[in-house]
Parts: sequence; C-alpha cells; structure tokens
Amino acid sequence: MVTRSEPDYVWDFCGGDLAVDFTNTVGSRGDTPEEHLKLYADLLSWAEVRGVVTHAEAQRLSRSAADNPAAAGAALASALKLREALYRVIATAIAGRKPAAGDLAVVNGHVTASFEGARLTRKSNGLVLSFDGEGRSVLEAPILAPVTRAAIELLTTDAIGRVRLCGDPSCAWLFVDTTRSGTRRWCDMKVCGNRNKVRRFRGAQT
Repeated sequence: MVTRSEPDYVWDFCGGDLAVDFTNTVGSRGDTPEEHLKLYADLLSWAEVRGVVTHAEAQRLSRSAADNPAAAGAALASALKLREALYRVIATAIAGRKPAAGDLAVVNGHVTASFEGARLTRKSNGLVLSFDGEGRSVLEAPILAPVTRAAIELLTTDAIGRVRLCGDPSCAWLFVDTTRSGTRRWCDMKVCGNRNKVRRFRGAQT
C-alpha cells in the first residue's frame, strides 16, 4: 500500500468547483509553489476526500498502484500536466484572453478520452449519461475523467464568469465567487484574507 507524501496536509476545497479545486493542489502559486501532488497516493487521497472516488475505489486503485508503480507514476505525470494546462486555460478565460494552443491541446486530449464509451442509460427518473471503458489508464481515468467533465461544464457555461483569481498575489488560487454581490476577493478569507489584513496592519505601523 502506498502512503501520502504529506500525511498531515489537509486538502482545501475553497475553489467551489471540482476542476478549480484540482488546480488548487499547488500552494503559493504566485510565489514559491508548494507541490501537494508528489505521489500517486496524494492524487488518490485528494480524489477520495473530494468525493471523486469512493473509499472502496480508492483502496482498489491504491492496490493497483502498488502493483504497478510505473503506471502510477505515469498517471500522476498526466494529472500534473492536465492540472497546469487547465489552470492556465481557466486563468486566460477569466482574463478574456485566448488560451495557448498547447494548453488547449492538453485539455482537449482529456476531453476526448473522458467521453469515450459515453452512452445514455435509463434510470427510474429518466435518462443519465453513463461511461464505459473510459480512456486513459485504469489508474488515471477514474480521477481525471470527472475533473475534465467538470472543467468542460465550467468553461462552456456562464459559470466561468464567476471564477476569480485570489487577491493575494502570492497565492494565485482560483475560486468560484458565489456571493450575491460578486465582490469576493480571497479564495479563503481565513487564510489569504487574514494574511493580507496583517500585512496592511504592519504596513500602517511602519
């Protein structure tokens, strides 16, 4: 069984959206980045806590990763590549700019894979979209396919107009502003908001 690289780190889901929370698995983006996805086990832990996979699925994937560390490493590398491209695509979208072709190509590669095996199935209350044999490796698809589908929903609807960049330049996390006024400044008031209050107070004392 694999173990997390930072057992005491608590995942932060202040982004308010699955795809956005995924991009926020790097701390201090605007300063000295702090990587929190160092192992496949970290990616798996994030996915379980975020509700992307169940505990039983996480246990199964953990065993598969332990049996095939090369595949686990490849899945992690793919996740990191998607995360960084997705961050830049979202950031450029909210700034009103066009995403770089390379970033869009990375995301589109996951878009294609995430809808392989898509089909409508009957449920008691109607029809739902189901997925069979999703693309990518068995260690990658259960986590990255839902993230990618969430990103599609975010980027192609009015929801993107609610995405903000944290007002703390050293943080640079993204978040969905759900306030009625649409004036939220910080990804997390308790962290970045308070930190900047302290900075302003200290500056006023000098």
